[in-house]
Amino acid sequence: MGLLQTTPEWKEALAAWQGIPDRPPAAYRKRSKGFQVLQNDFMEKWFGTSHWATPGLWFIPVISVCLWDGLHRPEVTALHAVGGFVAGLLTWTFTEYWLHRWLFHLPPARNLFLREIQYVMHGYHHDFPDDPGRLVAPPALSWPLALVVGTLHWLLFGPYWTVVFAGTVTGYLAYDWMHYYTHHAVPKSSIGKFMRRFHYEHHFGHAHSQFGLSSPLWDVVFRSFSTTKALKRDKKPGRSGGSAG
Repeated sequence: MGLLQTTPEWKEALAAWQGIPDRPPAAYRKRSKGFQVLQNDFMEKWFGTSHWATPGLWFIPVISVCLWDGLHRPEVTALHAVGGFVAGLLTWTFTEYWLHRWLFHLPPARNLFLREIQYVMHGYHHDFPDDPGRLVAPPALSWPLALVVGTLHWLLFGPYWTVVFAGTVTGYLAYDWMHYYTHHAVPKSSIGKFMRRFHYEHHFGHAHSQFGLSSPLWDVVFRSFSTTKALKRDKKPGRSGGSAG
């Protein structure tokens, strides 16, 4: 058995995939946990799925070290630190929006390899939006991306790169955890309820709106904010309860 050999269920779902739907396919709606993708159990557990809390285990220390480093550099004043951190947050929210809208929602590729990448990156999530193991990025994806993004920050921002990178990584954590929260929590606050309805609109109302996950900011800026009935009710369309998951 190859380490990256996929299951028959994966092959079947991939073959049936026609692009991002406005709501999950009828045959999949009751399968909240989705299915196993990699036949090798070790690879599936450690590289194909991730517990919601795990990004914080390695990225909170990264944020702390970056802030400590930035605040101890003579070139970095308190104003620089605050401005750099906020700039990093905004950089992430725009990156998140850009990737989601203009990359993840591209039509399915004809090339099988590219099609598989599209499906594993986002198509699967739209077919099985409540699968708890695939709502935050696994280490195999997040670590290499963090290395690339950190290197770009170092090249672009000079002595201020660590405070900007701390903001970017904080934005990433907010994205991962807000995404999990909207699918698997019952929010009590008005902000929490709004964000859950906001994201449900993307999954169960109109897939070509509400591309932000940690913030609706860029949806407002780029006019992809929708206000259909799915956004205005505090339930998942097609389900009887108000809980997320």
